[in-house]
Amino acid sequence: MPSQKDMQRFNQRLAAVEEHLRDAKGIHVEYVEILSALMEAMGEKNPEVICAMELSEAELIARLEAHRFDAPRILGSIEAPDLDLHGSLGRVYAALNRAQGVDAAALRTWEILSHPSDPFPSDPCAHNESEDLVLDLATGALYHDRQCVHRLFRKDLAGFRARIAGKYPDLALPDMAAA
Repeated sequence: MPSQKDMQRFNQRLAAVEEHLRDAKGIHVEYVEILSALMEAMGEKNPEVICAMELSEAELIARLEAHRFDAPRILGSIEAPDLDLHGSLGRVYAALNRAQGVDAAALRTWEILSHPSDPFPSDPCAHNESEDLVLDLATGALYHDRQCVHRLFRKDLAGFRARIAGKYPDLALPDMAAA
């Protein structure tokens, strides 16, 4: 069985594979999807066996080259340091970020994703990796693990959508839901 240190190194290599897929293929793939794809590609049911092989980042990428991920395409990204998470959710994130020594404005990068085979919550939608939130661009609902945890004020959603439209004028956004 791999040691804790071996697992940490393996996880770092998987994070590098995730970054490679984001940069080279323009897709947003989560850690668990990468691990599952490796297990399938290698015909191995136990991820610890794959970890013990100590494959390099390049070898891991090569093993995944033929795999077709059903993953959202990254259409672009946008900074939104002024996106207001009003009320208790905003206070919780601000406190967590201060406790971790993170500048809250730096955490406001949103990827615009399209995933026609899974249009939840909207297609396209916006994803904030650092806060693990997905924004429905039609309703302003914010989701964590497919559970609605917050809703933006309509004016904040309209401002965010305007920022997207300004940066990506050819991107078709979903119609805003009626108030």
